[in-house]
Amino acid sequence: MTTLPAPGVEPDGALAPGRYPSFRLPSFPRFQSALHRPGIEGLEAFCRTWLDDNLRHAHDESPRDFEEFLNQRTSLWNLLAYATTDTERTKTICHWIDVLFSIDDLFVHAPSPRLERLGLHRLDVVLDDDQPFPGTAYPSVLVALKERIRVGMSPALWNRFAHEIKGFFAACRMEREWLRAGAAVDLPAYEKSRVKSVGECCFPLLEYGLDIDLTAHLARMPELGRLNRLVARHWMGVNDIFSYRKELYSGDTVNEIALTLASGGSLQAAVDRVADTVRRTEEEFCALSGGLLATAAGQDPALARYVEALRWMIAGNLTWSYITPRYNGHGHVWAGHTAATVVLTPHRTLYRPEPAHRTR
Repeated sequence: MTTLPAPGVEPDGALAPGRYPSFRLPSFPRFQSALHRPGIEGLEAFCRTWLDDNLRHAHDESPRDFEEFLNQRTSLWNLLAYATTDTERTKTICHWIDVLFSIDDLFVHAPSPRLERLGLHRLDVVLDDDQPFPGTAYPSVLVALKERIRVGMSPALWNRFAHEIKGFFAACRMEREWLRAGAAVDLPAYEKSRVKSVGECCFPLLEYGLDIDLTAHLARMPELGRLNRLVARHWMGVNDIFSYRKELYSGDTVNEIALTLASGGSLQAAVDRVADTVRRTEEEFCALSGGLLATAAGQDPALARYVEALRWMIAGNLTWSYITPRYNGHGHVWAGHTAATVVLTPHRTLYRPEPAHRTR
């Protein structure tokens, strides 16, 4: 594992060419930039305060790590991805997914005794009504969030959401085992796990945020479930490109870029391969969603709102990936460059814009 220097140890302008890994980042996607809801700055501050109030005491032995987590701006991901949901419900969505971000990090980095002290070894029971749960911070917070969200969900929607959350916990455990064992993971197994840990629980939350229930639609329209999986696959590819710097220097090898590199080839070739997957996923999403909305079933206003919200989720995830210090490092400020040469320094991702084409 490579040790990261303190931020700012080496001025960005003093970096020697070729000293750090770099690649050309392609420009994507075809979707518009993320939608910014009114009051997004205040909502982000509110969610940060909620995290501070509810989880800081669980990190007394690692306060610096918790501060770093807060600075990753995970709440902004929710606010950009859930761009059209009800504002009050979006706060609850933010709390859920922010806690899941933190749990994901702990499964990657925390030693097993700490996971047990935090109650993370028995998270599934918090989703059941008849099981005692550990009284530690994370289970307690999840139980409180469960009680809050169930008020606004039908029993069918809650059951689907609880099932996907259990899938998220299972994927976190699986990926921890892969990382600890240094196991060689094939891409299909990786995709199956990551679609659960990256996204499937997010879609019942979208229905909750829009105050709709598509349980019956999903039962009779398999293409709707396929749309959800395409969005999750898009997120996975985008996030693995942008998060590669973070995972490279932290020793986390559960990343599509790392898996592609393990089979041979250059970093640029690995990035291009994943980017091509993102483009193909996007093309299939556009074709499938357009076809779905052109059918008689697609005239249902609830379904139309949901499909449009999925488009905003894709755009929001991409915009956040350019912005977030979680991937790009402490002190990162995105200058708006999409097509750029990306330099992966230990403390920050640098985006160097491509020079303008000269004209004669």
